Amino acid sequence: MYKVAVNMSKVKRRLEANGVKIHLKPTVVVYVKGDTPDDACANAIDKVCKEIKENKKTKSVEKLIKDVRQEISVIKIRVHKPNG
Repeated sequence: MYKVAVNMSKVKRRLEANGVKIHLKPTVVVYVKGDTPDDACANAIDKVCKEIKENKKTKSVEKLIKDVRQEISVIKIRVHKPNG
């Protein structure tokens, strides 16, 4: 399991303009599973995008996610050991 910090600063204004109310902080931390750090980074970006889509289910947000997916980046990744 990995703890991944995701940079949302480039897309924050666009999310707010489309009525999204989740992941509006400049840095969002998510916990994901992955075989390698590269897998964990990809899974973290997928998880953030999925949560945004679930928060606001509109066509404009789905289109926005496709556009901003490339602007969302990983800042830091750490191995996370739950309860240890």
